[in-house]
Amino acid sequence: MALDPIEGADERRANRRIRRCSVRHVTILPGDPPLVQVDCLLGGRDHPLPLGTFDEARPVCNACTARSIWREDED
Repeated sequence: MALDPIEGADERRANRRIRRCSVRHVTILPGDPPLVQVDCLLGGRDHPLPLGTFDEARPVCNACTARSIWREDED
């Protein structure tokens, strides 16, 4: 039995995408279900900026204008 692709799945996935950078720190917190905490380390490891979950961090990370932190495969 073949599965039919879900219409619009690629567009929804693109809207949920978070830009990949070299200063984001992700911590998986224990729980049921496990939670994900995202921190920005642009200010250094001594001063992490808590961004919340991936959904909460996405608009902040995608709007970031810092130069030279984006991975080579990003814009």
